[in-house]
Amino acid sequence: MARAKTKAKAKPKPKPKKTTAKKAAKKAAPKRARAKPKKKPPAVSGGGAIVRILDAKRPLEALTKFLAKIDGTLSVQEGQIVLGSAHLLLAGGVDANALLDLVLSRWGDLPDRTGFHAQELLLHAFAAVGGDRQRVIQLSALVPVDASAELRLGHACALAAAGERTAMLRAVEAALAAGVSPGQLRRATELVPYADEAGFVTILERASAPPIPVDIAPHVEVVRAALDEVTRMLREFGEHVVLEPPATLDTVLASERAAKIQLPNDYRALLTLTDGMTLTDNRFFGTVDYRNDTRLALDAREYVARLGHNGSAYAVDECVPLANWGQPTDWLLYDPYGRLRGGAPGYLLKLATEQVTLDGLAHALERFERIMRDVLGTN
Repeated sequence: MARAKTKAKAKPKPKPKKTTAKKAAKKAAPKRARAKPKKKPPAVSGGGAIVRILDAKRPLEALTKFLAKIDGTLSVQEGQIVLGSAHLLLAGGVDANALLDLVLSRWGDLPDRTGFHAQELLLHAFAAVGGDRQRVIQLSALVPVDASAELRLGHACALAAAGERTAMLRAVEAALAAGVSPGQLRRATELVPYADEAGFVTILERASAPPIPVDIAPHVEVVRAALDEVTRMLREFGEHVVLEPPATLDTVLASERAAKIQLPNDYRALLTLTDGMTLTDNRFFGTVDYRNDTRLALDAREYVARLGHNGSAYAVDECVPLANWGQPTDWLLYDPYGRLRGGAPGYLLKLATEQVTLDGLAHALERFERIMRDVLGTN
């Protein structure tokens, strides 16, 4: 007797995933190639030897014995062992003067006195010797022409701590040329005593972002149209929209002065239409956020500092936050120096894995509106 055929049950079709407004907001920019990972420092050859030196009962004595066995010029590997051990020992609090006397006595025998490992040692050395004028002058002679921005900043700070004002000003100019921002120099503890000195102020003013003349008239209607379109669409779909009462232009400018920033004219125009707003999960700065430590302001400050620049944190005056784009890692920014944009000052939408340059605030709102309309319309 033939077996009865059993009809296979059809598998239920998977339900389409609903895209939330928060996820949609992340798509408010064209896909770009993933950001390139930051360059890692070159690997130190002879890592085992470094570990043995650091783990020795008397690490400085172990490094002394290591050097004593080498006659003449060190090999590349031997040089990396010495420099790697020395900068780690300095960071660990070993006697800075004794260690520097040892390493500098063989400085001429090192095969690479300008590379990453040598610069790391000098950076830690400047931090370790404090205001020791003679030692700072000795180390200054070893700073290479192509020194990193981080080393240039450390050098300027060491000269300031040692009271070498003229040399410090030259070092400040070199640091700016290497990519250190005026904000980083103003915040450096050792340079604070010079904050009001004419020479220091003049150098920083020359390097500051160019002033943005106040002229919001050409932007008001353009921003209003983009804002009306996006809010109308969001309300049609029942999404969360909050528009705060408008600010006067005088209030906007006073907030800029309080925060020591400059806003672009189209964002100034927005604040005269709505002094801060929330679109779904996107929170836009109002004047209160620039004047006070609101939750949004604190989140922005933490994010901007994490961006980092040449080994040091950014500050809000170097990368002005305009809106949180729905996620802790996603922000709409104004880049007054063009450093993040890689060119002229302007708007930047910086997401977790990519960044997109924008033509202005209306461009950002229009892109957000278009993406959100597509997503919400298919749910």
